[in-house]
Amino acid sequence: MRLVTGMLLGVVLAAGVLGAAVSQTRVDPATGAPVTTAAQLAARRNALVAGRQRTSGRVDWQGAVGGLRQTGGAGETLAPNLDKAAVDATRVPILLPTDADLTAGARLYSFGDYYTLTADAPGLGVSLSGTTTVVPLPAATPLKITPVGPEGATSQRTVDGQLISFVRYGVLYTVEVRCDAPTDPRCMDDNYAQGLAAKTTAVVMGAAARAEAGLGG
Repeated sequence: MRLVTGMLLGVVLAAGVLGAAVSQTRVDPATGAPVTTAAQLAARRNALVAGRQRTSGRVDWQGAVGGLRQTGGAGETLAPNLDKAAVDATRVPILLPTDADLTAGARLYSFGDYYTLTADAPGLGVSLSGTTTVVPLPAATPLKITPVGPEGATSQRTVDGQLISFVRYGVLYTVEVRCDAPTDPRCMDDNYAQGLAAKTTAVVMGAAARAEAGLGG
């Protein structure tokens, strides 16, 4: 059974625990909140903190606008069902993979300077997140992730999948894949996750982001 990984933002995000992906398989029946494990939360926390030194918390709006123009507004057609209010409330550039089959039914959860987008494929769940609000963990907190590849990307094995984090436009993004079956080759190594991160290039900017970029609402 798929477990949806949430974000433990009380440690790494100044905003505290915001919650993230909505699970259709496991939720707390009393609160409706997604069920996560400590190991999953730690994995997401570590990936975020790994990017702390690589993002200043300030968006490179000139670069983001360049990315928006380069992709020609493809994001709107890749995920036509995204909640417009959530898109407009997001104050960072939203990145989408150029895979219409994956993003057509995607769901967006926005908290201003942090967002999570979730999508499903047969036997697979995907979470895509972006944030600028990060703070350091205590120095004694162990962290064993080595940045590699373009944009200082990091790769980490999670309880039921793989997680990639990278910095673009001054924003820390994460791409996470979770498999129903532990033997699914898409989660046995990071090749599928790395490929998905590589094609997560389509830029979407709603009213708040456009205002921040000087493009108007």
